Amino acid sequence: MIIKGLELGFLDLLKKEYSDLTPILLDNFDYDEKTELFTIKKDTKFKSYIDVKLRIKYYLISYLRRMERENKTSTFDEIVLNILPLLKNGTTPENQTILTVLEDIGERLGENHWKLKGEGQLSLF
Repeated sequence: MIIKGLELGFLDLLKKEYSDLTPILLDNFDYDEKTELFTIKKDTKFKSYIDVKLRIKYYLISYLRRMERENKTSTFDEIVLNILPLLKNGTTPENQTILTVLEDIGERLGENHWKLKGEGQLSLF
């Protein structure tokens, strides 16, 4: 979770919400002191449901920030091509769903190019 937060640019939000992840881990996993590993509790299914629109939003922000650092813009098709493989764990969203989220966090440039909205215009929630 920490690595994903760092990669996707929301680690600061995790830090604000959870100063120590140990209680969350102990509530949801078994800890083996010998191996120092957390494992899924017996007879428990792994659950990691994150709303598809929120997942899309994180990946879009990450991708558009990278394009911004590289002084590039992307077409909608390029954006979909780059983030769709990242969304494969779960229900694959339709292009219209991605476009809806993109319109919330992005700014259209010309006919079909996109960039991330300015810092003051963007919120994660």
